[in-house]
Amino acid sequence: MKRTRILPLLMAAVMVTAGVPLTAGATDAQGTVGEGAAPAADSEAGAQIGEGATAEGETQIGGGAAVEDETQIGGGATVEDETQIGGGATVEDDAQIGEGAAVEDETQIGEGATVEDDSKIGEGAEVEDGKVVTLGENLSEEQRASMYEYFGTSADEVETIIVTHADEVKYMEGIATAEQIGPSTNSCAYVEPTESGGIKVKTANLNFVTSAMIASTLTTAGMENCNVIAACPFEVSGTGALTGIIMAYETASGDSLDEGQKEAAMEELMTTGDIADSVGQEKATEVIKDVKTEVIDEGLTDPEEIGEAVDTIAEDNEITLTDEQRDQVVSLMQKISQYDYDVNALKDTLDNLTGEAGVLSNIWNSVKTFFVGSDDGILNDTNDEALGADVITDSTVNEGGFKDGLITRIKNFFSGE
Repeated sequence: MKRTRILPLLMAAVMVTAGVPLTAGATDAQGTVGEGAAPAADSEAGAQIGEGATAEGETQIGGGAAVEDETQIGGGATVEDETQIGGGATVEDDAQIGEGAAVEDETQIGEGATVEDDSKIGEGAEVEDGKVVTLGENLSEEQRASMYEYFGTSADEVETIIVTHADEVKYMEGIATAEQIGPSTNSCAYVEPTESGGIKVKTANLNFVTSAMIASTLTTAGMENCNVIAACPFEVSGTGALTGIIMAYETASGDSLDEGQKEAAMEELMTTGDIADSVGQEKATEVIKDVKTEVIDEGLTDPEEIGEAVDTIAEDNEITLTDEQRDQVVSLMQKISQYDYDVNALKDTLDNLTGEAGVLSNIWNSVKTFFVGSDDGILNDTNDEALGADVITDSTVNEGGFKDGLITRIKNFFSGE
């Protein structure tokens, strides 16, 4: 483009930045400057400056403007593709900058706010990178405050999603009974995507669903590499916790999980819980984990082959399943076998949930934590005192570290105690 063609655009941009009004109707071969103006079809720069203007090509500056392709700057604007700057704006694809705006992927900055990655914030807030909290809609303001305190964060530092009872019903209807779903939504979650290490889970005040049950179930949903905290200000069973965790993960990671896998995950949690009623949580989790690993690792899809695997693994764990429980597990595994899972990513989580592999892993993690620090992120920041002296906690990672008995654990492991 010739230098003489660039100068008018540069001058117009400077004038807009400086707040100098532009003359309506002034035109140039490369752009249009003025209220409600549209660029010529042969415009080389594709630029447009003015209030209420529209652009199909490159850039637009002005209030109330719409951009179909690249960039828009102005209050109340909408963007279908890349970036938007302005108060009260909405974005369908990548980024949005404006007060009270919502961001689905990249960045959002409200008035006086800064965002590093995937966040939704209010005025004057600074949001941490990729961390999302979900709160049950039926919690009081005081209870919500206690959850932020327990998580070791605040409403200004993370994006928060309110999980409604309708959300729980949507995820669990047809899988859980109305009694199991319950009349209210109270469980909360805090999720942080990570680069490696599988899924690590800590729970607080969940008196039935364990951290291992949740971690195993989340692998079925298609989740990988994240730290998860599922908690409530008071004791609940935890069967509804999965809804908030999945919603937080999808928002924090920007990944939309397969609906069929999410349904299978919900079914796995309920099936594990049903079996746990008769054989205990640890045995039930171990059986489901081992059957799932074999089905995925060996590519089993035939009901008879899956049934044989169930029988063998149940016997290895010294439990007897009823015919109904066996059929439940076989049906669940048939659904899981339809999906393409990363076996290595799956094992990053499942191998450390129970059994000897978990003991060895905990010993190694204790040593590593003592010498080089922990990579357990938000799991290390919880404040149990915020939930009172009677809080019930459970975790798939060893939080004790070196100071709380590493030598004793090593000694017990090798002595068989």
